[in-house]
Amino acid sequence: MEFNIVTIVLICVAAAYFIIEQVLRTSRLGKFALLLRSDKYDEALDLLETPGSKWLFPPYNREYMKLNAYLMNDDEKSAAKQFDLLFSMRPSKKQRADLVVKAYRYYMEHERYKDAKPLLEEIEKTADKSVADESRLMWDIFAESDYSHIDEMEVQYEKAKSAQERMRLALLIATQYENAKRKPKVEEWRRKAEGAARELEENARHVAEKGAKDDPKDTGRR
Repeated sequence: MEFNIVTIVLICVAAAYFIIEQVLRTSRLGKFALLLRSDKYDEALDLLETPGSKWLFPPYNREYMKLNAYLMNDDEKSAAKQFDLLFSMRPSKKQRADLVVKAYRYYMEHERYKDAKPLLEEIEKTADKSVADESRLMWDIFAESDYSHIDEMEVQYEKAKSAQERMRLALLIATQYENAKRKPKVEEWRRKAEGAARELEENARHVAEKGAKDDPKDTGRR
């Protein structure tokens, strides 16, 4: 098939437009993330209401970004309303799967077990086995005050290679000992969780320092 010059020009213009749009979207996402990291939540939310953001991001994506701002700001009332709004927007199958897990963990964190229960049932029907098992475990420990997983989790803790995984396991073990009303053990495992958290912070600091040293912009200053 032969393309005339007008067609070729239109194809080039379309390609350039796509590249520009992607660059602008990435830049806007970076600015939004920076505002959140700087605790400038109102500015981050205002950014999403600008004409540029409305052009770059579909409505569902913008509302999802707002949800992340509310969660990071620990704005429980706004976050709850935002979950309701997002569910009402008829998300795609993939979007809903992500939203259901996010909402479930949020409701569990805030002890809203009545809201979490139907989401758990959906997760167990539709999510990957690992996600479903983790969600059921959270329910058993936090909603049902179960403490039957202590032994297996202590073994997992000893084998865990990352500080993040050790912190997660230590907190779950501490909660189970609390359910079992074994206070000395609760304190022991909370100390282990705190130690893993400090290790995570130290690792993050080292990564940040390494990134600063490797930054070409810093070469002239060394």
